Amino acid sequence: MYGYFGHGNLGDEALRETWIATLAPEFRVLPCSPPRPPVARGPWLFCGGLLQDRTSLRSLAFYAAAIRFASGRGPVGLAGIGVELHRGAARGLVKAALARVGYLSVRDTPSQEALAALGFEARLFPDPVLSWTPPPRRGEGGLLLNLVPTLPSGLRARAIAEALSLGEALGTQVKGLAMSPADIPALKGLPVLRPATPAQALELVAAASLVIAARLHALELALVAGTPFVAIPYAGKVEAFLQLVERELPAPVPRALGGAEDLLGGDWRRGLLRARDRLREEAREGIEDVRRWLRTLA
Repeated sequence: MYGYFGHGNLGDEALRETWIATLAPEFRVLPCSPPRPPVARGPWLFCGGLLQDRTSLRSLAFYAAAIRFASGRGPVGLAGIGVELHRGAARGLVKAALARVGYLSVRDTPSQEALAALGFEARLFPDPVLSWTPPPRRGEGGLLLNLVPTLPSGLRARAIAEALSLGEALGTQVKGLAMSPADIPALKGLPVLRPATPAQALELVAAASLVIAARLHALELALVAGTPFVAIPYAGKVEAFLQLVERELPAPVPRALGGAEDLLGGDWRRGLLRARDRLREEAREGIEDVRRWLRTLA
């Protein structure tokens, strides 16, 4: 299995743990991550938001090369992949990399459409982390704010100020939630919680009354926990996730803190739980689809 593991990003660690937990009863799963290339004999399963040029073309070129290299070592599948391509060079890299891929699934409709434009038919299933069993929810742990360093400094400062104002109005403490070491500077001025594992992050989110988050997997964990959330959609993958959730909600997920108090009402919570249950079943179906593909290789 190949992905951005072991670098402190809890979203990628949640993916690693999910695939190991769901595949290991039947298959031997060996994680591998950059900078190591996928040199062992396959099959290889790539997962995560690997096919994007939003951060840099260099990282995309690395993963495209890794996929092509792995294709020479055995069957290759891409499971629950996120795709966000803005440059012609990026599309060319991806098209060449996927030419010999035997299994292809994506986590959202924009990713599916991006690959369709390159001539590839991808199966569509929600991110596998959404398959997690909900934890007990307490909801007394205050307000959690997650920001990423790539957000403009003015937007980060405004988000912190508005979160503090909302916390004061609700009579609750505001704390930062770092899903990656890189998030800590973006939360300057707040007491910061840095969970060591995805399970610890889920426990913190389940104890919160409200989550305001930029990172995709912070929002996904909020949904798993049934904790109301406000999104700061810094990337297309976040907006795509919100559209999946909003089918059951009485109103769109807020992209700003105005009206966030409305999220604490019963109608919103019931809609959130309906979305969680639907996406959990669809994510589990996606995991089973990967199992079926792997069985054909045995």
